[in-house]
Amino acid sequence: MFTDLHAVSNAVASLDQGVDRRRFLAMLGVAAGTAAASSSAFGMPLAGLVRGSIAGPILSWDSHGSGVHVMADRSTGGNSLVMTSKLQTLLIDTKFAHLGGALFEDAKGFAGPQDEFDLTLINTHHHGDHTGGNGMIVPYSKSYAHAKAVKRIKESLETYKQSAINGPTQVSRSKGSPELLKLAMKAAELAEGWTRADVAPKNRVPDEGMTITVGESTVSMHHFGRGHTDNDLVVRLEESNIVHTGDLVFAGLHPFFDPSARVTAIGWTKSLKGVLDLCDQDTIVVPGHGPVGDKKTVEAQLVYLEKLIEHVQAEIDADVPKDEAVTKSWDFMDGLGFESIRGRAIDAVYDELS
Repeated sequence: MFTDLHAVSNAVASLDQGVDRRRFLAMLGVAAGTAAASSSAFGMPLAGLVRGSIAGPILSWDSHGSGVHVMADRSTGGNSLVMTSKLQTLLIDTKFAHLGGALFEDAKGFAGPQDEFDLTLINTHHHGDHTGGNGMIVPYSKSYAHAKAVKRIKESLETYKQSAINGPTQVSRSKGSPELLKLAMKAAELAEGWTRADVAPKNRVPDEGMTITVGESTVSMHHFGRGHTDNDLVVRLEESNIVHTGDLVFAGLHPFFDPSARVTAIGWTKSLKGVLDLCDQDTIVVPGHGPVGDKKTVEAQLVYLEKLIEHVQAEIDADVPKDEAVTKSWDFMDGLGFESIRGRAIDAVYDELS
């Protein structure tokens, strides 16, 4: 636990007052040194805390069957999943940079006491709210992502660094726990030295997918072509009958369209049909964002996209200009979260269909 939160608060406050990056890191170092006087946390080779000093998980997780935990919190980025099986652990997606250390520590805690923590990481796609914490995890895990995602993650190195530098400020403003703040500080400290090798998964998953074993669990990774991005992976935990869709599914939310990621609504619908083939009526579906659901969650996303394509095509056929079309809304869009990106979805589909 922190012994001098006052020092940390001073460092965070200084950033708000315009202190430059190097001085801010130096101030964090002083705060870390104060904390280290009573804790070995900053002497650890990995991302942070001595596990035995924490009563329970740092982040908020829900259990979904034996050995499976999901963190589905819209405020912290994409949904993460941890599965433990026979002294081996799987983590899917790493949220934002300041949360990577906490994800690592919680996954280690779920695994329980062991001589060496055996962790496997899978990134469902390259977006920063799913890969931001990689720098605190990739160096200490077996790691996988689609081949195109690996390239994009490498290209985003400076973004990850800056996100980590800003992390302590975010944790402080959101009144995060002392443990979380300490780990965010650790990420900020280490970020200066991160290289592409520290953030990019080591194993490239090909278009035809890949299957691995974690403990006694079979984990299959599927790529159905361009959809939300050009590098989406859907992960199925075979024995548990759990599917993590990444951002192919936004549950109860407007989906995010990113033209720079080669998004395609038509391809997205095809990918969702591939996801449905992985599901039965008992499958637990973990979306990229939103609450955990079942096969109906995937079907709802498919209906949204099919109707979006239909309605936008009707606007184009009626010669409605794009700047007018993006202001519209239809009944299938009512009552969904992420309202601020509704127009963005219409805009992207208008361009695609035009």
